[in-house]
Amino acid sequence: MKDVRGGAVTPLYPGCNKYTKLSALVKLYNLKAKHGMSDVCFTKLLIVQEDLLPQGNTIPSSMYKAKKTLSALGMSYEKIYASTNDCILYRKDYEDSTNYPTCGMSRWKEGKDSILKVGVLAKVVWYFPQIPRFKRMFHSRKITKSLTWHANKKSVDGHVSHPADSSSWKLVDDKWPEFGKKLRNLILAYSYDGFNPHSSLSSRYSCWPVILVTHNLPPWLCMKRKFIMLTLLTSRPKQPENDIEIYLEPLIDDLKYLWDEIKGEYYAHIGECFILRGVLL
Repeated sequence: MKDVRGGAVTPLYPGCNKYTKLSALVKLYNLKAKHGMSDVCFTKLLIVQEDLLPQGNTIPSSMYKAKKTLSALGMSYEKIYASTNDCILYRKDYEDSTNYPTCGMSRWKEGKDSILKVGVLAKVVWYFPQIPRFKRMFHSRKITKSLTWHANKKSVDGHVSHPADSSSWKLVDDKWPEFGKKLRNLILAYSYDGFNPHSSLSSRYSCWPVILVTHNLPPWLCMKRKFIMLTLLTSRPKQPENDIEIYLEPLIDDLKYLWDEIKGEYYAHIGECFILRGVLL
């Protein structure tokens, strides 16, 4: 975190007042993600930028150095091993297990010769913790102001123009009035679906992302790409159906933690700390 704080105040080059090392790198990395730029291409772009900028600039010269800088922001992910039959995730009590406790299926991948490849995982799910992302949302003055939009712009004509006008939202307010009174409390929703990343009908490979949406935001923001949060990503040849519940375990744990209160979070809009809470609508 020390490197990030230093990068946030270190000018991009001596005398530069518009960009810091971190803000310039974030802007370039967003460009990479938006246009699907490869790592090799991005590295070459950084090398050109380093050459174009004045001597003494602080721009990273490779993709590796850029990732190392950005990883300190806390936007990390977890690789969680899953059983072949979608029965359990190898976490908590099963973290060190090598076989599923009931059917005995191994966590290692089986090769074409039916020999287990020890060290090669049969199935992996990627989990992207959401709480650090929510915390960073409240560190932005502009975003925090938008997070209370629902309280001031609710419909008064009886029509549903925002989730805040729905019966589900009103049920939350009625059932937990103390929660409803705190305008900063997050109202969340999740969705999942599968897609074929290779755009080939003959390929059985598919990805199943689970995304989280913050309904506090106004309609023109809540479905914007920057606010749609990827929480889980699984790869499999068939639809997960009811097995999706197994993969949702880490997300459910975080949502329970978010409901139980996270104290001492900074609210940038009014410059004070508050208790962060959230609920799944």
